[in-house]
Parts: sequence; structure tokens; C-alpha cells
Amino acid sequence: MRKPSKSISVILFIMVAFFSFQIISVYQYFSSVRSTLKNNFSIDMPKPKHEIKVMSDIQRMPAEGRAYSVLEYDENNVKKLKDFSKWKLVDKESKKEVNEFVDKFKDCLSVNNEKMESNKYIPQVQEKTLYYFKPNKNDYAILLFNEDEKRIYVLEYIDRFEKYSMSFKN
Repeated sequence: MRKPSKSISVILFIMVAFFSFQIISVYQYFSSVRSTLKNNFSIDMPKPKHEIKVMSDIQRMPAEGRAYSVLEYDENNVKKLKDFSKWKLVDKESKKEVNEFVDKFKDCLSVNNEKMESNKYIPQVQEKTLYYFKPNKNDYAILLFNEDEKRIYVLEYIDRFEKYSMSFKN
């Protein structure tokens, strides 16, 4: 019986390493905030420099709960973000409504005892903050863009209870 040659072993090792890298890359993409925004809300964002998941209580099945994340961008992508046509400037009328949504997530952070670490990621809604509100049936996402910090604060609320529940007629 012949021993496999070294070249076959090297080729096999390279193939295993390549496919392992591909599987890890696909997993990282589908577990990212960008993927969630694209799949659930049809919002396509550029790839961030850093993605920070501050809080998430979203269950796997059915996928419901709240998630709060921060996407940090570099200078080049900030320019792309400013070109996003659906941003709205926080004005006097919308500031109260946007703050109500932010306060709901602040309350959730303090309940989850993550307050100390997450305080540095709480968005400050200012007059020059841009926001985008995307409702989708019972779900919604709010994106707050702070150009000075080069951050997008992503607040997601997913409620699939009605989607998966059954109604019985008498």
C-alpha cells in the first residue's frame, strides 16, 4: 500500500482551511447587525469598522425581542452614509417621538444590569442628529446617525408573536 504523497496532503490541508474560512465568514455575516437590518427591514448599510452589540434579548425561535447595537464607521463610509436618501433631521416635532423610543431602550439597559458598560453607547439625540424609522408589521428599527461620532445607533424591536400565533374561530 502506498502512502499519500506530501503534495496531496498539502492540497487537502489548503482546501480544508479555505472552506473553514468561508464557513466562518458566512457565519459572521449572518450574525451581524447589517445582515439583520437587510433581512428584516430591507436596509442596506456599508460595512462598519466596528460593530458593538450592546444588548440583545432576541430569542432564536420565534425571533422576538429587542436589540441595541452601535455601528462605528471610518471617514470614507461616513460620506456614503450621508448620501443615504432616507435620513431625516431630528427637528422640534420629531425630537420628542425619537426620544421616547430611545428611552424605552435606556430602561431595558438598566433592567438588564448592563448599565455601567453601556452608558458610553447611549445616543444623545440632538438637533443635528439624523434618524430613520422603519416599521415592518409588528417590528420596527430606528437608526440614529451621529456624524460627529461616526456612529449609527441601531434600535430594533421584533415581535413575531402575532405572526406565529394561531387564531381559532368559534
